[in-house]
Order: sequence, then structure tokens, then C-alpha cells
Amino acid sequence: MSTLECYLPPIVKSPILFFVLLVSFLPLPSWCDAEQDINNRFERGVRYLETERYDLALTEFRSIEQEFTTSAEIRSLAQYYIGFVHQELNDLSPAASAYQEALALKASQEVHGNAHLQLGIVYKSQGKLSLAENHLKQSVTLLLAAGRAHTHLGDVYLLQRRFNDAEKAYRAGIRLNPEHTEPYYGLGRVAEMRNHLQQAMEYYDAALVRNRYLSQVHYRRSRTYQKLGDKAEAAAAMLQFQRLKTYEDEMHRFREALYTNPNVPILYIKLGELHETYDNLTEAAQVYASATQVHPSYLPAYIRLGEVFIRQRELGKAARVYEQAAEIATDDPQIQTKLGVIYINQGKFEQAIVAFQEAIAIDSTAAAAYNNLARLYAGLGKEMQQAIDLAQQAVVLAPTAKHYDTLAYTYYRNAQYSKALEAINKAIAIAPNVDAYNTLRTKIQKEK
Repeated sequence: MSTLECYLPPIVKSPILFFVLLVSFLPLPSWCDAEQDINNRFERGVRYLETERYDLALTEFRSIEQEFTTSAEIRSLAQYYIGFVHQELNDLSPAASAYQEALALKASQEVHGNAHLQLGIVYKSQGKLSLAENHLKQSVTLLLAAGRAHTHLGDVYLLQRRFNDAEKAYRAGIRLNPEHTEPYYGLGRVAEMRNHLQQAMEYYDAALVRNRYLSQVHYRRSRTYQKLGDKAEAAAAMLQFQRLKTYEDEMHRFREALYTNPNVPILYIKLGELHETYDNLTEAAQVYASATQVHPSYLPAYIRLGEVFIRQRELGKAARVYEQAAEIATDDPQIQTKLGVIYINQGKFEQAIVAFQEAIAIDSTAAAAYNNLARLYAGLGKEMQQAIDLAQQAVVLAPTAKHYDTLAYTYYRNAQYSKALEAINKAIAIAPNVDAYNTLRTKIQKEK
């Protein structure tokens, strides 16, 4: 292969915007290694964007733009990203200038289409509605599958009180991206401004189905309920708005703190915990994942990310995260024990055995590892005497109800019913209201 096709398919995550920029192919005036190098540099800049390290992203893209003065395609893409960084920082004038530079240079249809889109969004934010409309229309033409362009065009029409045009644009956005929240909210605003209040509520509800964390939607629902004369529902919606507005404000404060203090990894944990408090596990996972990229040796980020994946039942992802954690903390038995439990839930029993054995090798007092390995052996019907020995050791180290239950189970599986009954009675004496313990006792008594 004489040349590499230089492409950049990132999904850039932003607290304000989500976009996908697919750069078709950028032929570079150099050899294969140089093409790969520039591709890697763009990808590095995008990773900085994803983790909100905007100063590093800006430096990377500016360096590319200044170095490749003879390649219009590369300079255009670099200017596009420079504009996006400024836009994320709410520096709208330099953002607009960078997008204009990107449009002035030869580039792919995707780059120009996205530059028109973002420039239209900037002008909409600045209240320059005619300019916004012009650029968003060009974006719609160039990006045939860009539902976001239609949605932002609908916003411009709504601000101009061109309700029919706004409704048409929002519906086009829904056809292209039916799971996006914003066009449903836009249709709700159109219906509310036309005093079609029941229809407005339907659209607002549809928006919340797709994203229940948008405070502004709850505010509009409250206002609409007031107009409908339903004071109770209006008050409930207003309470939800106030709760989520507090969430949004706290989130923005943490993001500002992270931007000014990028070398304080605990801020990522605090932001992730905020998301978890509001049961927003998707955002929490993204924050913890960013922390692992920015601070790759910071163990708490891996632990929290793994826990979130477990709560989401993403066990494959959880296992990979804990495997990374185990490489960082080679002497932590709790990580190996957790990894073993994940493997059990994946049905990877041999890997679970190895993980529990590793935990015991690291710490001979790791009661949970003894207990889990005993339970696993007994459940698999293998190493049955060792299962009893392991369970006994777990009880010696930590005489908890859970460990007595496992000891009872190992005796039960070995047909030693008297010892099993004695052990399960001790578990029940400690925790009398656990159904599983009473169920096991019934089974033991039946066999005995």
C-alpha cells in the first residue's frame, strides 16, 4: 500500500454539544509515516477535547495548522477544531473566526458541512439569526444525515416566530435522529407558543423519555401545567426543575474546577459521584473513563469506573477495567477478589479461580477470597475437601453470617449434613431474616 488513507472518525463529547465528524480522506503530500503521524496528532488533539483539556487541544491543533501551510485540507480541519475548542470555552468570536478560516480553505464536504453547522450555532448564540440561518441551511445541504443541523435551524425559526418552518425543521431532525432530545423539545415550544398545550406536554414528555436530566424541559412542563390550571403537577414539575438545575450548576462548577486544576484527579471522582447521586451512570462512566486517560495510574478512577459498569451490567467492560486496575495495584487482594466475582457472573469459572487464588497469595488474611473460592469449588463440585478447608479459614478470619452460610453450603455439598446444619444455624443466629439462609437450612434438614 503506497499511501495511507488519512481519516479521523472521532466522536467528540462536550457538555454543550455532541457531534460526529467523519473526515473522508485527506491525501497528504508526503510518505506513509508522515500520514500516520498527522493522523495520530489529530487523534491526540481529539482525545484532549474528549477529556476537556482544552489548552492542550488548542496547542495541538494550532501546531498542526502552522506546520502544514501547504495543505489546505489539513489546515481547514485544524481550524475547524480550533473553532470548536474556542466554542467549548464560550469564546464565540475567535470560534467564529476559526470556522470562517476553515470554510475559506479547500476541504472535504464533511469538514465544510460541520464548519457551517458550528458557525450557525455560534451565530444563533450571538443573536445573529440571519447569518445563523444561512450557515445552517448550507450545513443541511452538505450533511444530508445531520439531524442536528435541522434542529438548530428549527431553533432559529422559532426565535423568528416562523412556527411552520420551525416545525418542519424539527420534524426533519427527528426523521434523521429519532432518539435525539432537542427536536422534541423544540416541537413542544412551538406547540406551547401556539397555545396547543396538550400537544406541547406530549412533546415535552417525549423529550424526557430520551433525556430525563434536562432541567429546562421540566421548567416548560411546569409553565404548561400552570396554563392548563393543574397546580399540583405544575408544582411537581417545578421541584424537578429546581433539583436538576442544582445538578447542572454543580456539574458546571466541577468542570470549571477541572479546567483550572487538571492535575487534581480527585475532582474527577467528585464529579463522577455527583452524576451517580443523580443516577446518571452514563455521565459518571464518561467522567471516570476520562480520569483514567488523564491520570492513567490513578487507581480510584478505575475502581469507580468498574463499579459503574457493574451497576450497568456491563460485565465485560467491568472486567477489563479491573484487569487494568490489577496491573496498577499488583498487591491489592480486593481488586483480584472483585475480578473473580465478575468472572463468576460471566461464567468464566477457571479465570475466577485464578483471581481468588491470586488474592490469597497476595494476602493470606483475605477472608472474602477464601469464602468465594470455597463457594465456587462447592458449586462446581470440584476440590470438595479443599472447599471445606477454604470455608473454614474464611470463618476463622471473619466469622460473619455470609461465611458461615458458605461453610454450611460446602458441608451440604459434601453430604455432611449435621455439620452443615450447625453452620447454617450460626449464620441464621447472626442474620435471622435472610431468606437464603433459611432456604438452605430447609434443604439440609430435608436431606438429613
